[in-house]
Amino acid sequence: MPCHRVMRFIQISDTHLFGNEGQHLLGVDTEATLQAVIDLMAEENEVSGIIASGDISQDGSLKSYQRFHVMLRTLGVPVYWIPGNHDNSANFHQLPVDFPLSRRSVIEAGKWRILLLDSVIPGEDSGHLAETELEYIEKNINNDGLHYMLVLHHQPIPCGSAWLDTMILDNSKEFISLISTKPCVRAVLNGHIHQSNQQDIESISFISTPSTCFQFTPQTSQFSLDSLMPGYRRLLLKDDGSIETEVVRVADFDLNIEHTREGY
Repeated sequence: MPCHRVMRFIQISDTHLFGNEGQHLLGVDTEATLQAVIDLMAEENEVSGIIASGDISQDGSLKSYQRFHVMLRTLGVPVYWIPGNHDNSANFHQLPVDFPLSRRSVIEAGKWRILLLDSVIPGEDSGHLAETELEYIEKNINNDGLHYMLVLHHQPIPCGSAWLDTMILDNSKEFISLISTKPCVRAVLNGHIHQSNQQDIESISFISTPSTCFQFTPQTSQFSLDSLMPGYRRLLLKDDGSIETEVVRVADFDLNIEHTREGY
């Protein structure tokens, strides 16, 4: 009988690390919450890679990326990343001296190919896939018997929170129209919304993951922080193109969230 492989990946997102120790965001120690998530991830077996879907840094500093690298390398698993609106996206395309994270690459994993995309508009919270990114998709998706998963920071479809959906991918129609012509595209992952969500449109699953720090309350019209714990998403990619996925959360953590804040 044929052996059906399962490629195991973990998605984390929106770590919002600072360059200096001891800094907090909305009352949350983002380094401590990331460490709690890493401790939980250490219990996973046979992980092919960790995908960090943006907003690794809150301040864009080299030190924050160095801290992220040092924390994640304890897992001994390859780490792939994309930029978010709080990151310096230039680092994604041309690595500066001493930058600790890897250059963009196509991830080859058994019967799967994973593309990492840059949806950042420098200085803006909303996203856009530049023509070069759309060309990157065209160039790297082939009718070669593989299944494809795409990763970007900004949500390409509305998540149902009116204030977050003002910061959606602004050329989402063009993006979805493009990938809809590619039957081998199975999934699109995003970060940005600090929520767990999954919507299937025809044969494509659109999937988001919780933040490793604080969460946004789903289905809200204005900025609102949820009480759910930090977490990550487990992704089991099967040879037949199906995906088995679930969110795993830290059991308990004193987040000390500043619920009275109206943004950050």
